[in-house]
Amino acid sequence: MEEFQLKKGLILGITLLSLSLAGCANTSTSSSDQNSSDTNKTAAKQLTNKQITAIYNTTMNAEADVWSKLTDSIKSNDNEMSDAVNSADTVLTKNEATLKQHKSEDGVSDMSKLVQYSHTLIDDYMGQLKLDKKGNSLISKEALLSQKIRKQFNISAPTKLDTAIKSATKAINAMPGVSGKTIRTTNYTITITSTETTPHFEGGTDLIVYYTFKNTSKNKNIEPTESLIEGAHFTQESKTSINDLDLGNPSKDSDEWSSLEKAASQKVKPGAEVKCMGSYELDNNEYPVKIQATDPDNNDAKLGTITLDLPNN
Repeated sequence: MEEFQLKKGLILGITLLSLSLAGCANTSTSSSDQNSSDTNKTAAKQLTNKQITAIYNTTMNAEADVWSKLTDSIKSNDNEMSDAVNSADTVLTKNEATLKQHKSEDGVSDMSKLVQYSHTLIDDYMGQLKLDKKGNSLISKEALLSQKIRKQFNISAPTKLDTAIKSATKAINAMPGVSGKTIRTTNYTITITSTETTPHFEGGTDLIVYYTFKNTSKNKNIEPTESLIEGAHFTQESKTSINDLDLGNPSKDSDEWSSLEKAASQKVKPGAEVKCMGSYELDNNEYPVKIQATDPDNNDAKLGTITLDLPNN
């Protein structure tokens, strides 16, 4: 799953932006699954509204199939996208050829651009499991043009694409990674809910970290404290260096802390979620703490960084 993780943030950007492709649904009765045979009736006559609609729908459906394959690939940890991409290429190449024969007709220029945008998105980005700023810009253009074309030709929203994008978004959101104060690994999720500082028993200051731990595995019992130690590396800069933080040992205790520490030291069953606490001895009271998150169950793949500003700083 490391291959997907390295590109997760990029793919997510395109997924969220792509939702607008199916937005502003038109109430037209034309079907989003229009038979592709309508695209064959081009001859020398001007394209009919029905033929334009068919080209639009077959293009969006071809892209939807690639999104669906992306979802399947994420779930199965299979990076092979070529079959879905090749099938879409066949459809889009045919649509491009048809539109080229009618390039001077009303609306054809926009439709040609839409097919081109979709084709480039599929070949250069989705098929390669990557996206950059240019790719995000491309998807934005596709979304806006899609809405313009549907309004002009009274075409209904591409429901198949909408469903495929939502499924892909859900799958991507479940992938290992870091978002906000949440760390998602292959088998568990840690969300830091709050922090506070307290005196260390030998002097200095400890950082108290409150977090929720959810076991997302299918059949493993997992200990939160062990997982936090293995998958979250706490560091803090000073004026001269970057320091690894040791586990804390607060000078005081409370019933709440004892209860949370006990929960963190016990095995959590699959699907269960518990509230926990951990502590780290600070190097100083000036600089924020950074957490380098990794996935212990995926060769310590790097997931991202969380920055914790010190309370009252």
